[in-house]
Amino acid sequence: MEFGSTILHNVESLIRDEEAGDYLLCRVPEPTRLGLNMKAQKNILFASNSEIRFVMNGDSAVLGLRRMPAKGDIRSQGVLEVFQGDYQGSYEISPWSVTADRTEITIRRQDWSAIQRFAGNGYSFHPSVTRILLPYDWGCCLRNIQGDIRPPKKQEMPGKRLLVYGSSITHGGNASVPSGTYAFRLARKLGYDLINLGCAGSCQMDEAMASYIGSRDDWDMALFELGVNVIETWDGDRLYGKALAFLAAVLEARPDKQVFVTDMYYNRYDFEGDKRAARFRGAIQRCAAVLSGQYGGRLHYINGLEAMDTPQGLSSDGLHPSDLGHGMIAERLAGYMAEKKEVN
Repeated sequence: MEFGSTILHNVESLIRDEEAGDYLLCRVPEPTRLGLNMKAQKNILFASNSEIRFVMNGDSAVLGLRRMPAKGDIRSQGVLEVFQGDYQGSYEISPWSVTADRTEITIRRQDWSAIQRFAGNGYSFHPSVTRILLPYDWGCCLRNIQGDIRPPKKQEMPGKRLLVYGSSITHGGNASVPSGTYAFRLARKLGYDLINLGCAGSCQMDEAMASYIGSRDDWDMALFELGVNVIETWDGDRLYGKALAFLAAVLEARPDKQVFVTDMYYNRYDFEGDKRAARFRGAIQRCAAVLSGQYGGRLHYINGLEAMDTPQGLSSDGLHPSDLGHGMIAERLAGYMAEKKEVN
């Protein structure tokens, strides 16, 4: 969506905070948000791989941001990155901290002649596009943007999009920076733009989410990571039923799209020999087998252990990937998905 002279990417609605004088960014329209389970209604407000994009005509741009007040174990500041086109910003412009106090960030124009020459060999994002990668782990509010800037043109951004939905792992959990999430890395490897609808701790395959994804015609491939958020509360049969309905709804609504589904990447349940891990993977695999036949082979199953199969890819909580793990998942998924992309 457009905001002033910028594009708010992976943002579909703004919630006005009259007292603070800014807007909380949300990744889905408000009616969709209110149709999700209660936890997802809150967690879809996290800015997972949401970006502010613009092209600088002048020498600088100033952004007014604010982090949602932190609760519980959530840290009081988040990490924001700046990319220039496909390139991570150098130390002069990135990274930044965003706090619950009003945070003002000034991005100054650099000499981009080198990366503009690189673009002669092809690019996903044109080097002139400044991309503000918002902290993925919590909500972020936008007050204003000042400077001589313009929105990027369609041809200055990738022509295709990857849509992802899943747990906190897909939302980015425990990656050090937004560009370190496996979803960001995967889209980059495929040469696609990214729509991240991951819902931390609340990926319950809601009907409202399936309907919303099915209603969007701006994505080319989708990846769904299902199961881990309900392993403590559902049994395999319930997971099978919910996943079957969710996947069928998306496939039915978008008969021209390729859909990939995976389950749980390696985690402490596997290390401890918990039989629920195998049961849940089996449930997702059975769903994929049934639906792939019904929908002309457009649904592709990837066992989560094929993407990450070692505790060396985990962070200290034994559940979420580390930066190493996020990279491993992206690399392996990209190899499989790129092959299917070319075939289809």
